[in-house]
Amino acid sequence: MKKTVSIILALCALLVPLCCYSGASALDEPQLSNIASAYLYNLENDTAVFSYKAEESVFPTSTVKIMTGIVALEILGDRLDETVTVTSAMLSEVTGNNIKLMAGETVKIGDMVGAMLVNGANDAAYVLAHTACGSAAEFVQRMNAKAAEIGANNTVYTNPTGIHDERMRTTAKDTCTIALCAYNTPGFMDYAEMLKYTVEATNMSSARTLYNRNCLLSLYYEQNYYYDKARGMNAGSTFEGGYCVVTTATDGTLTYLAVVMDAEKDADGNICSYTGAKTMLDWAFKSFLYLDVLSPDQTVCEIPVTLSMGVDYFTLVSKDTLSVYLPADTDIESEIKLSWTTDTEELQAPVQKGQLVGRVTALYKNEPIGTTDLIATADITRSDMLYGLYKIKEFSKSRFFIAALISAVVLSVIYVLGKAIYLKNHKNRKYR
Repeated sequence: MKKTVSIILALCALLVPLCCYSGASALDEPQLSNIASAYLYNLENDTAVFSYKAEESVFPTSTVKIMTGIVALEILGDRLDETVTVTSAMLSEVTGNNIKLMAGETVKIGDMVGAMLVNGANDAAYVLAHTACGSAAEFVQRMNAKAAEIGANNTVYTNPTGIHDERMRTTAKDTCTIALCAYNTPGFMDYAEMLKYTVEATNMSSARTLYNRNCLLSLYYEQNYYYDKARGMNAGSTFEGGYCVVTTATDGTLTYLAVVMDAEKDADGNICSYTGAKTMLDWAFKSFLYLDVLSPDQTVCEIPVTLSMGVDYFTLVSKDTLSVYLPADTDIESEIKLSWTTDTEELQAPVQKGQLVGRVTALYKNEPIGTTDLIATADITRSDMLYGLYKIKEFSKSRFFIAALISAVVLSVIYVLGKAIYLKNHKNRKYR
């Protein structure tokens, strides 16, 4: 039998529109300008902490290459050291940024992945598409199938590079979903985090050294946007789709994924995809922390104990410190409530210090945010006398004892009735 003891007080905190973070506090939102949409996600806690028009349709621009990288690595990930020969068919649709691959050139598959994910090379993307699926059209079908599989239901691809097509659409939220898939795709971030990548010399070209086009990560193209916590993923632009950036960033404890779509330049000429991403990330690292909401020094509850001489109750505490990802301005004392469950209504001595007794859950705005074990705080010895009496009591409840008692009663009744019948018959014979 379990007994649940809960302390859940009425929610008194004001509701504020801090996007999708379910436990958001009154923290100021990041101030963004000259962008169409944005999304910010914390990886360790699987939590979106900021959203701005994140479900509005936009052109994906270069972020398409994130999905291209996912599909290419899924199909070709175990063939990265193999070589392929570039064909004119592979290059027939190439426009925009490229590394000047030539028909007849023999290149490593891994170098094509590096050229695309580090430098955004469109010709490398087409080589990968044809190598993986035989044609760009077949590869794009795989891209769309993958988007549907992972829940990016508002995304449509028509090419593997992001070169503008009116039919090709996505959202900031979908782009985050795709980027999370990429983050967990083996090998993807190994390339995306590189500051530069060298494509080996081929039969038609000397070695090519390529630099990361994400200016949050690399100083090669621009120095004004560098962000020391950035770990990279994708950046690019088209005239129609504006500037886009998708990047991870970490301080060693927390990791965020920032998405900014369809940004413009501000009046000073700053690219707002970069400035917006930096603003969101700075805000997140400042505004959310791991806070200790429960420590082993804090008494959670009491529970009755039996079979101990002189001790009726003992206290329970959490086994470990419970640290939870929360807004930095959370008032632990007033905003965090506790709900606990014990395994039994009472415990029998002996009890050992540290003995597992139940579970305690911390609640923030009536939502569970973390759980840890409840343990006893002291050793409690058993009284031999009370234990003996308990065993007698328990024996008296046993089936054997009850059956024996019933049998004794039945035999006694039979004996009494039999004796009465015997005496009556004996008396009748006497008076004859």
